[in-house]
Amino acid sequence: MREIEIKAKLHESIEDFSAKLADKDIVLGEKLVQHDVVYGMPGAVENRLDTNWLRIRTENESIIYFTLKKSVVGHLDSIEHEVVVDNANELQSIIRELGYELHSDLTKTRRKAKVGELEICVDDVESLGTFVEVEKLCPLDVDNKNVIDELWELLSSFGIAREDEVHEGYDVLERQQRGL
Repeated sequence: MREIEIKAKLHESIEDFSAKLADKDIVLGEKLVQHDVVYGMPGAVENRLDTNWLRIRTENESIIYFTLKKSVVGHLDSIEHEVVVDNANELQSIIRELGYELHSDLTKTRRKAKVGELEICVDDVESLGTFVEVEKLCPLDVDNKNVIDELWELLSSFGIAREDEVHEGYDVLERQQRGL
């Protein structure tokens, strides 16, 4: 599958944004605490189209997802494969044996809602702030521009401006914050 998303910095409280969603009968789900550990090959350059990134996400300290992402267009348009695993430590050992190294390690609190085929995520990311994402899972050959326009149509309906768009993933933002 291909996941295309847009992300923007949220300048209002999560409660105020949730109220805007509720005005349109959209209700955010329960809080999910997601600990994401991302691995890349030594010297890997973010956003290169031929580079695989591996993520271990532990959600609410109970469910472990293993994800492979490969950029198609930028950080927020990628081929994605994901499975549930039962042992994050063993998976980390496998990833290191394959030659990958730690790229980022961060925790966020996420709340999600579905709007047709689109998913809205409101994220409070430790040390980075609060963001809203809208994403869609698509076939590999989808027209990126049409999907981006569809995502912005929804996001702008809640008063989110394009100048608040963030083009990097949280892992990249976290590394930039650390000066890496």
